[in-house]
Amino acid sequence: MYSKAFLFNGIGSKPEKLLAQLTPEMMDRYEAYRKEVFFRLGLDLDMDKNTGYSAKAAEWMVPFLCDRVVYEYLIGKGIVPDIGAGYSSGIVSASACFGSIKHDDAYDIVMTHLSMFRGLQKKGIKLDMGIIIGFHYDELKELFSGKFSSDELVIGSGNSGFHVMISGRAEAVEKAIALCLDEGAIKAFTMNTGTAFHHPLMEQYSSEYISLCQKLEYKEPKYPIISVFDHEVMKTADEVRKENLLNVFTPMRWDLALKKLEELGVKEFFDISANGAINKFSRVSRSCRVYTLEDIVGGGYTL
Repeated sequence: MYSKAFLFNGIGSKPEKLLAQLTPEMMDRYEAYRKEVFFRLGLDLDMDKNTGYSAKAAEWMVPFLCDRVVYEYLIGKGIVPDIGAGYSSGIVSASACFGSIKHDDAYDIVMTHLSMFRGLQKKGIKLDMGIIIGFHYDELKELFSGKFSSDELVIGSGNSGFHVMISGRAEAVEKAIALCLDEGAIKAFTMNTGTAFHHPLMEQYSSEYISLCQKLEYKEPKYPIISVFDHEVMKTADEVRKENLLNVFTPMRWDLALKKLEELGVKEFFDISANGAINKFSRVSRSCRVYTLEDIVGGGYTL
């Protein structure tokens, strides 16, 4: 039923690593979009002149703009998806690129994340996220059992059989990292995010985000999207809205979403992040392939 899937990463990679992968033509399109978006949001085009929350917002916009440019580049090359998936904030990016919401709406959704940081700072709550490499989701679930309460720490996402994201209170994340290293993790580190996306406690700081997602106009996506929460195929406006509403404070299973896509017949996965970030933490079976922008530009993929 499906053969090609577009995978959206969203926020996460450093802007300079993303921009380094764009061709001159793609960079021109990126700058045109950035000028328009930054002007509307009141952000300075000189990244160094943005300070405080504005600096964070300006940095967050870069991956969304890059996703848009890469998506349009692939479509222009005749590479058309049958279905898509969004990892974390990539859900918002997929919603915009697939036409369920306007791109400006997606940028506004991202801007509401600032209210979460303000709320956490006001309460003096220290949160963080971490990456564990070398353990499977189920192994970590067993390892953490009885050692952390759900308020302290949750597994935010099983990314693949060897790559897991954890989320929660900063002290608990640090303890979990140390525990995993002691237990033989290949690599484990804190992300220093200052927040705990995909932890239920974020719901109380997401009122602005939730309110905006509820009032925005969602349309039926041009291509279906697989849910990273219940792994059902979403085809309606209400389903995509619900996915966006759940995003900030709900644990996800990226690994199971990819498995479901394979079961639906997908053989070719396209990493829409400019720097191939999704390919680095995802795994598909040997009968499938994840293509990156570098593959497409370099001729490593042909229709």
